[in-house]
Amino acid sequence: MLTSTRGRLAFLGLLIVIGYAEWWLAPAPLTSKPVRMGAEPWALPEAPKAQSEKAMTILNTTNLWGKLPEAEAAKSPNDPEWRFVGIATNGLDRFVIIKVEGQPEQRLTINDKLPGGSKILKIESDRICLLINGKTRSLDIYKMDRQVL
Repeated sequence: MLTSTRGRLAFLGLLIVIGYAEWWLAPAPLTSKPVRMGAEPWALPEAPKAQSEKAMTILNTTNLWGKLPEAEAAKSPNDPEWRFVGIATNGLDRFVIIKVEGQPEQRLTINDKLPGGSKILKIESDRICLLINGKTRSLDIYKMDRQVL
């Protein structure tokens, strides 16, 4: 039993000696160069002025949402801006309320024409049917709970 303990201690001592020898014989770690705190020797390249100005010109002259329909392109700058306000009822009669820029609200009914020339064919509680360039279109609009006197 004494020999096995001595053998184990000898083996353990040998491992310790090999470990120290590897540590002493291993190469030293590489040291990094110190970081300079002064101005950096590089910089991002400047974008050429001619290209950025050309790109801005293209963006400013391009319609990002696609081409305008011919009717919109031919629209006169004097055409009034208008919007739907809602639908109103007076008994069984239904009216479309529109607001034209710079004017009071207008009340239109079936067979009346909108500012763009479209004819009102039908007025329902939440939509209207229009005749636009010879085609029937349905337009959902907000329902107003208002009594017209």
